[in-house]
Amino acid sequence: MNKGLIRIGMIFSILLLFYMSTHRPNEEQFYSWLLNEYDIECHASITCTKKMEGNSYKTLIETGSNIKNGYLLFNTIGKIYEDENGSRTTVKAIGIFGKYFTIMIDEQG
Repeated sequence: MNKGLIRIGMIFSILLLFYMSTHRPNEEQFYSWLLNEYDIECHASITCTKKMEGNSYKTLIETGSNIKNGYLLFNTIGKIYEDENGSRTTVKAIGIFGKYFTIMIDEQG
C-alpha cells in the first residue's frame, strides 16, 4: 500500500514539475497582466500610460527593469516607472503556472 502511494506521489510530482517548467509566462503576458491589474499600458518604447480616475491618463517612463527568465519553474519581473512629477511606481511580480502574481507594488509620490 505504501509503495503504491509513494509511486503515485512521485508521478504526480514529476508531472507537476513538467507542467510548471513548460508554463512559465513570458514578458508579453506580464504587460497584459500589468494592464489588467494596475491599469498601466506599455507601448513599444519605454513609455507607458496609467489610467487615472475618470478618463485622465498619466504618462510613465520605464526607468528600471529586472527580468529573470533563468529559473526552471518560474520567472520574476521587476519594473520601475516614473512620471513627469517624479512620482515612482515599482512593480515586482512572479510568473508561475502561466500567470503573474504580485510580489510587491510600491507607489511613492
